[in-house]
Amino acid sequence: MREVLVGGRSVAVTHIRTEQTEYGDIQRYRVDVSGYDAPTRIAILRTDSSVDARVLAAVVDSELLLGYKGSEESGLLRDPALRAWRDEHRNEIKELLQQLHREADALPPEPVTKAERTLLRAFDMDDDLDDA
Repeated sequence: MREVLVGGRSVAVTHIRTEQTEYGDIQRYRVDVSGYDAPTRIAILRTDSSVDARVLAAVVDSELLLGYKGSEESGLLRDPALRAWRDEHRNEIKELLQQLHREADALPPEPVTKAERTLLRAFDMDDDLDDA
């Protein structure tokens, strides 16, 4: 588990399980925000199950900053009190997200799965891939 503080609340992310698929490992995480009883889950295609800056950035971006119509129906933001908190602390949340992106950029690159390699090649985005 890893926890970050923002806007007077803690955001805790816990790895739940790994599912092996034909496309690679899918890591499943639980997200809890202190003061709210509406936990949510997030799934990420990656080999590493650790809760690092990449995972935290994905959680903050997708579970706290969503603003599209429909975000009220899923995830943490289905709680109107959490949406109000998010709106009140949006700048702090964005600053945390920037910090997490800087931390994630400093991490070593993640291994690329066969499925990801195929997609990168399909879109001519494979210049940095090696055939190791």
